[in-house]
Amino acid sequence: MKGAPHILILPMYYPEKDSSPHRGYMFYEQATQIARSGCRTGLAFTEQRPLNRLSWRRFCKESHFQISTEKNDLFTIHRMHAWNPKLSTKAGGLIWCLLTQQLVKNYIRRYGKPDLIHAHFGQWAGYAAARIKRIYGIDYIVTEHASSINGASVSESQAAILRKAYSGASAVLCVGSMLAGNLKKYCADPSKIAVLPNFVDTSTFRPGTHVAQKEQAFRFISVGNLTPRKGFADLIGAFAQTFADTPQVTLEIAGDGAEKERLQSLIHTYGMSDRITLMGNLSREALSEKLRECDAFALASYGETFGIVFIEAMATGMPAIGTVCGGPEDIITPESGFLIEPGDTAALSQKLRELYDTYERFDRKEISRYIAEHFDFSLAGPALKDIYLRIIREKEERQRM
Repeated sequence: MKGAPHILILPMYYPEKDSSPHRGYMFYEQATQIARSGCRTGLAFTEQRPLNRLSWRRFCKESHFQISTEKNDLFTIHRMHAWNPKLSTKAGGLIWCLLTQQLVKNYIRRYGKPDLIHAHFGQWAGYAAARIKRIYGIDYIVTEHASSINGASVSESQAAILRKAYSGASAVLCVGSMLAGNLKKYCADPSKIAVLPNFVDTSTFRPGTHVAQKEQAFRFISVGNLTPRKGFADLIGAFAQTFADTPQVTLEIAGDGAEKERLQSLIHTYGMSDRITLMGNLSREALSEKLRECDAFALASYGETFGIVFIEAMATGMPAIGTVCGGPEDIITPESGFLIEPGDTAALSQKLRELYDTYERFDRKEISRYIAEHFDFSLAGPALKDIYLRIIREKEERQRM
């Protein structure tokens, strides 16, 4: 290898016109840090626009599988403007892989062959990287984020795809320790598996000037897609039971999703419409501002592979309540909050009350400092660069033998 290592990132998700502004944003942030660490960085993304957004005008004017390039000061984004209504099926996944192969072929023609590909999610980006390796001889690593692996909801067809993705990878990175353990059944060589957490931009998610005055007003906040897996019904029920006679305590929930109407009805049933608020999706800037204004974070998920919202909230100094579900247990310490089992609403009620009653024992500055020391985005680039260089050097040594 001469000069800076050339890394191509293959994400399954990335910000696009028809998606939430948060969708895939962490891959933009990671690419930024990889580039700042001294790597020549590219990112290739095949869009997944659904057919319910399709019109003849949009197809002709905007998204007819053309390839465009966006450049910022740090890295290049190579994008195929595609449609894919069935990505959750095997056929849709294979179509995405074929389109991604064409996109990478075009990238290589324009920017040269990268030294290493970093794919995110074994299904389907890792699978695509395995096919690309067979064609171009480019080594790759996979970072796995899929919560289905922790939830034991992987079908045999999906398992075969994961095994294929991991078998050719030089390393398989996991964002949580539970995920690393559960991944072993799909990875023939467990020595490839390592844990590297997600990271947070502490310049955006940072402490504010808010000072809690819990006898006057105390605000819990939760963030996530409004789906059953996130446990919002449990949280709403536990909150309503715990603080029925404590009117100054409120709960705000940021996010949107299929359960919105059901959760709103549940709030009404509990008589909590004036104290529990569904805020909808917030921009990153609005979310960071909202977190700085609140006192404590709680999320009762049934499954996480990491839980970026925890480190975003705790970076502002808030103590947190989470579940032992694959991610929060790697983040929350006894000094920063509480962990309970998923679905244990009695324990959730108890810990909500305990956090409120003993709030003064939590040191907001210390919580923020701990997150910055362990999860700040400035740590991501150097950690990944070390992994990249090791793999590239090992390949060069094999070639010299």
